[in-house]
Amino acid sequence: MKQAKTERIWNIVSMFVYVLLLIVLGTLLKDRGISISDISIFELLLICIATYRMTRLMVYDRIFKLFRDISRSIENSGFGASIKTILTCPWCAGVWISLFNVGIFFLVPFGELFIYVMAIAGLATLFQLSVNILGMTAEEKQIDLKKKREKSGFKKP
Repeated sequence: MKQAKTERIWNIVSMFVYVLLLIVLGTLLKDRGISISDISIFELLLICIATYRMTRLMVYDRIFKLFRDISRSIENSGFGASIKTILTCPWCAGVWISLFNVGIFFLVPFGELFIYVMAIAGLATLFQLSVNILGMTAEEKQIDLKKKREKSGFKKP
């Protein structure tokens, strides 16, 4: 019971940290004369695809496995449970990563290049997943057809 209460407190702290970072990012953008409403549809799409790829990278891919494992080892603390949730939940990670990506895109020299690279990797990942799904679907259909032929007694000529 105490652990759940501590975790809730850390979740609230995380929420306030996120809002604080959002305010800081908004202030930095405003100070540089950048209005988020001026972002083009293409740039928005790039940031979205880059966020997709980075979220997948953080939550599922091997490169971040060490960080996920470390977060699991400290998950008994409220802070650890909150960090574990951010590192293992695609919905949670995506919110944090989108904030990071907007900051990178607008405020970091060569940040636009980083977003382009992540967006290209994101599209490549989507293509790969699509091909995998098509392959699995075709394989399942072949197995079903083979079972139907065996069941009906049909022999190949």
